[in-house]
Amino acid sequence: MKKNLRLVPYLFLLLWGAQACGSATNAQRQQEASDSVPAQSPETTPLFVVTGYGRTVNNYPLDSLKADYCAGRVYVLEAAKPLADVFFGCANAQTVPTLKAFAQLAKEACLVTDLHHLVAQYKALAVDGVSFWEQADKYPLVYLDDERTPFDFQKHITKFMLTGVTAITRNTGFAADAHGTAFLTQNLLPYFKGAEWVHISNEVSFAEGCYYKSYDPNYLFCTKKEHFQTLIDLGTNIVELTGNHNLDYGKEPYRQTFEWYQAQKMQTFGGGLSPEQANTPLVVTLKDGKKLGFIGFNEKCPSGECADVQMGANRYEREKARQGIRKMRQELRVDYIIATCQFGEVDSYQPTPTQARISRDLIDFGADMVYGSQAHQPQEVEFYKGKPIFHGLGNFLFDQVHRLGVRQAFFLQNYFYQGQLIQAVPVFTFMAMNRQPTIANAEEEAGIRKVIFTDKQLYKWE
Repeated sequence: MKKNLRLVPYLFLLLWGAQACGSATNAQRQQEASDSVPAQSPETTPLFVVTGYGRTVNNYPLDSLKADYCAGRVYVLEAAKPLADVFFGCANAQTVPTLKAFAQLAKEACLVTDLHHLVAQYKALAVDGVSFWEQADKYPLVYLDDERTPFDFQKHITKFMLTGVTAITRNTGFAADAHGTAFLTQNLLPYFKGAEWVHISNEVSFAEGCYYKSYDPNYLFCTKKEHFQTLIDLGTNIVELTGNHNLDYGKEPYRQTFEWYQAQKMQTFGGGLSPEQANTPLVVTLKDGKKLGFIGFNEKCPSGECADVQMGANRYEREKARQGIRKMRQELRVDYIIATCQFGEVDSYQPTPTQARISRDLIDFGADMVYGSQAHQPQEVEFYKGKPIFHGLGNFLFDQVHRLGVRQAFFLQNYFYQGQLIQAVPVFTFMAMNRQPTIANAEEEAGIRKVIFTDKQLYKWE
């Protein structure tokens, strides 16, 4: 069998690898590497080196990775070991039996796994500066031989963008008036490139005669219709309607805005023109034919915005949520369920006890990911039973700049394979004083990481 391992000559940069992912502590008995790769697929199966979700390391040089693997300083998942041993040409890595077993090691260590065992809780590193998500055709951890075809990223991997609070009104509206809608998105668009699905949690309807005003507690939120071009520019095709302000101008603007979404082929969830429509899950199809589903709620409905009798947001009720998620799984045959809730707003990086309880309830009911769509500042990230809870992403397109927390935020580049979320990559943002969203610099990103990534929430797997 002819083999091409895409390996460069190894320089054995041992020190770097040990510092990046930690040294192994238990000796692993050496074994001879197999001469052949297990037959798993007619396509190649990429390998990955992963570490803890909150770690700052982003890259692993290939020569260092090979040296550390062969010296037993890198862990390997048992299921991926046969392929990894052949790729690296040795069998000395320490074996971890399950992904769950790696949770408490991930804070300092690295694990080699394969595409079939890649999960969102562990961060996949670039190798030799090449990210699989950005340059799959140049990614080096791929075993090539004459019996397999190259892995087809475009065929199998679905990119889904998840964002925080959008409300194009007040000073965000003034910015769009002064500079055009492109001003609001120009720093963000490169990260949305190639996404099949783009989510916006839009809290404001457009209304005839809409005008913008700086902060006034009595001001009703609205968006000028021409500024909805922002959603088109981002490639929006999923709109969440759990927000508190969509009915500020009444039923007719809500209805007209809802119909505009439909005309633009933007699907909605979490709200609607009737209680039944508001509670109806949204199900979309991923590239590989698997189903991704959304269900959304509003916990408190502080402005009377819920669809209790007519139109509006979907009010949270515990049993309703349980039954809705059960139906998605059992009747609609959804492979991956994302549940969202517009919780009560709080100026805190930590979720409220009620918020945390509801989020975990939604996981217990069967959701695979939960996020809070209410947060005007980012909140802690948690993995509960191996499943992600993003308690709050912060403001995406909203004008608040009056304190540090509301200027900090992030959105997520999510990647799905075979109906499962395999990576949720955060992109950190910082709202400029001119109300233009910007990508956070290193110092700003470090400040956000410090308050939302905590060991007790990231490195567990109950």
